[in-house]
Amino acid sequence: MNAWIAATALLSTLLAGPSISRAEEVCLSDWSIAAPIVRREGLVTVEQLSGLVRQRFPGDIIKTSLCEGGGAYAFHIVIRTANGRLRSVVLDARKPFGP
Repeated sequence: MNAWIAATALLSTLLAGPSISRAEEVCLSDWSIAAPIVRREGLVTVEQLSGLVRQRFPGDIIKTSLCEGGGAYAFHIVIRTANGRLRSVVLDARKPFGP
């Protein structure tokens, strides 16, 4: 029950939009919560994003989070490169690699 309350509070914070300053971001790694936001906002799906990221950044995707700050959405991705190093990438959630 506590997890549900925490998830609901986080979702409420994320949906608050205008009350979040640009300096603050709220990130979701739980895709049961993030997926409806992706659909509602018309963002790139995780499946599409995974394909695009693998084409540009060789390695394995370790973690993907959907973040919102100041009304803009971004994906924060952690990739393990071929040499074992971790690389952090932030991409626009509407157009990850531009127009």
